[in-house]
Amino acid sequence: MPGARTDFDIAIIGAGPAGSSAAITSARLGARVALFDVGEFPRQKVCGEFVSAESIDVLRDLLQPAARPVVDASPVIDQARLLFSGRSIRIAISPTGLSITRYRLDFLLWQAASQSGARTYPRCEVRAVEGKGPFRLDTSWGKIGASSVIIAAGRWSRFTPSRQPQGPKWLGLKTHYYECQPPASADLYFFRLGYCGVQRVAGNVVNVCAMIRSDVATSLNQVFAQHSELAERALAWQAVGEPISTAPLIYRVPQPGRDNLIQVGDAAAFIDPFVGDGISIALRSGRLAAFELASFVRGTVSLPSAVDRYRAQYKQQFVPLIDAASRIRALLSWPQPAQKMVFELLRTPGILPYFVRRTRRAA
Repeated sequence: MPGARTDFDIAIIGAGPAGSSAAITSARLGARVALFDVGEFPRQKVCGEFVSAESIDVLRDLLQPAARPVVDASPVIDQARLLFSGRSIRIAISPTGLSITRYRLDFLLWQAASQSGARTYPRCEVRAVEGKGPFRLDTSWGKIGASSVIIAAGRWSRFTPSRQPQGPKWLGLKTHYYECQPPASADLYFFRLGYCGVQRVAGNVVNVCAMIRSDVATSLNQVFAQHSELAERALAWQAVGEPISTAPLIYRVPQPGRDNLIQVGDAAAFIDPFVGDGISIALRSGRLAAFELASFVRGTVSLPSAVDRYRAQYKQQFVPLIDAASRIRALLSWPQPAQKMVFELLRTPGILPYFVRRTRRAA
């Protein structure tokens, strides 16, 4: 679309952690930024709400000073428990992570994007992106021109087409519960074709988030029934808010860039939630996209070159983590006797920390 009018240097579709991270960083680097989201803030999202140590400093840098005390006051997660078929493993989380609700996190990042100079468009649907640079966006607020576009619209949208899986689908289910004196650990309850994570997010409130196949369960109560210890623990819980769900959870080959578009966060690839690195990769991939597009905005590289450089850095920094997590995920589909053998193997000193390191990378 040569000669097309451009209102912005960078248009970002989706304002979750990845999109807002890209918007904040790009605006601070001097770009004219538009950040679109079809919803409004604050809002709930299906998420384990664990921020790993690799991205805590990134998050503090992204948020405005007034919001940083919220991060500093968040529960510290320094240990995890893995529970399966009457067995358990406890592992130290070092360096420690934080527990932050998406209701609060996404809103703080959205505010920081606006305060950094990005033009924010809430309740704005982007219906189509035309061109290969410059681009024309067809939005519910009208036509908008942009020199470059970052897709941060999540696992599946009209901008990240994926073939719907046949047969049973993987579901995400979540809500918060009141629990008297919840443990300080992040607890992962495993069973065949699914798992459920329980983690304190504030005071006596825990986040309960599950990933499970639809032919096994479609509600959290059905999830609890898959694990006797979890079912017993859940008897004393009192729901805080309504449960929410998302489906299908689709795994595909990472696609960080195509047609001169950059994709970040879950739009580029969906990492298995149980490794606790989804928010980290979202924040860091958004920041990486902003850094690579900064050279294009300054006019020192072409848009295709900037996209290629982002794609190469994404492959180096994030694809190994996603691949390692996908190999671990395969265990969820194994017969129970084989799962028990693997679980016993993980109890061997040094084995589980090795797997954790394979899904982590310093920022």
